[in-house]
Amino acid sequence: MTFSRRSFMKWAASVSTLAVASPHGSKFVSLFSGGDAPGFRTDLLPPQKEVWDHLAWMAALGPKLTGNKAHNSYIDFLQSNMEKTGLEVTRDRYTLPMWEAKRWEIVIQTAAGETVKPKVTSYYPYSGQTPPEGVSGQLEYVGSNPTFFNLKNLKGKVALVDFVRASREWQMMYTPWGVCPREAQFPEAYRPARGAVLNLSQFADAGAVGVILVWADVSDENAQDQYTPFSRPPQGIPGLYVGRETGRRLSQLASAGAKATIVLEATVTPDTPTDTLIATLKGSSSEEAVICNTHTDGPNAIEENGGVALLALAKYFSQIPKNDRRRDIVFPMHTGHFALPWVPDVRGVVEKHPDLVKRTVAAVTVEHLACKEWIDDPNLVHYRPTGQNVWDVTITKHKPMADLAMEALKGKSEVHNTAVVNPLHDNGWFGVGTPFGMAGIPTIQYIPQPNYLLAGPPNGCIDKLDSDLLYSQVQFFAKILHKINYMSAAELKGA
Repeated sequence: MTFSRRSFMKWAASVSTLAVASPHGSKFVSLFSGGDAPGFRTDLLPPQKEVWDHLAWMAALGPKLTGNKAHNSYIDFLQSNMEKTGLEVTRDRYTLPMWEAKRWEIVIQTAAGETVKPKVTSYYPYSGQTPPEGVSGQLEYVGSNPTFFNLKNLKGKVALVDFVRASREWQMMYTPWGVCPREAQFPEAYRPARGAVLNLSQFADAGAVGVILVWADVSDENAQDQYTPFSRPPQGIPGLYVGRETGRRLSQLASAGAKATIVLEATVTPDTPTDTLIATLKGSSSEEAVICNTHTDGPNAIEENGGVALLALAKYFSQIPKNDRRRDIVFPMHTGHFALPWVPDVRGVVEKHPDLVKRTVAAVTVEHLACKEWIDDPNLVHYRPTGQNVWDVTITKHKPMADLAMEALKGKSEVHNTAVVNPLHDNGWFGVGTPFGMAGIPTIQYIPQPNYLLAGPPNGCIDKLDSDLLYSQVQFFAKILHKINYMSAAELKGA
């Protein structure tokens, strides 16, 4: 979902010269006149049950973390079905030192000699690992972000840290092109239940042997099984998460001189292979291309379900006569989203295939589909569904692309709580469509962000997803791609 802003700016500048309109774009006759997409046929879509069954199968694999067995099975599934559909599929291989947590717990020895085993909600991925007996030290409360931590006298101790969620100030990031439904009020800000990007190495540098992170402003149920933060380099110190109530108790015990033992057993497998897929549906001309992309790795049924939608879209467009498909449709399904220190994710597609970027006239990015809204109550005790769809931002800098998205939303009341937005600055771009948008390619980045986006419970959060919404979103993207098919490169840019 995210790359560092500095690396993005450097990378975008290096490839922006490739994102130029093909001189052949003017040969297309524009049929875009609003309303439904020209040539769109619901009867050619794969059945709704098939799309949902693919998502359920994928969820049952378990967390598809970069390079693990479940992730590889999902990639193989996507390749096999894309090839059965008639697409040409290639693989780009990368490697990483795959880190997998095996066992984790906290044991507290109170000053009174009692043994307490507080509930652990999750672990900090790629933080560090311990021997089976764990690491031990006096429990020391060091403060809360975003204020400064007290890092003095931490040598040999276990740091106890409160942290709050980072807020995304949408009103400062975007100007809406349009909102669906029209009467909806686009939120001014959004605070997802994901940990702030907290660097644990600062505690290691201060001599601590472990870190316990306390969710300060979400319910314990919301905090459970959160795989956060993702795509961070090894921290050199083990980190575990606990809920609010547990954190309060641990703070009291720390003041009374308690000792903590942290266990985080993990394996590291060097040079683990992981592959990006690029599936191509040939059009009547290959002088230009449209990209429809997603990533394939993640901890649940949400993060990586874009591949299910891309497969449905490939099956749909494969039934459209080739002469009516005016350009190649290229479906990059990239790995490495959860392993960015080692695997370049979508940047790898661009760096290895500059010819593809050069002939791309538009890009559509598909992420995090079928999400119903779940939120905490004001007292942060209960975590419940609202009955609404989660808000998504559909990001684009190009008005013609915004118009495409708004037109495709017409008549689809199921796809609501959607804001089509113009990023006011580069910080408004996030998601795996960001490289294309920042390189100047007309891009639609569709990215819902539920509280459970990074949660990895045994069922993969499939109980929070909706089949009708998923199928409606597939149709939404199919309509957008249809409209793109009938527009010239110049029209897509608004030239």
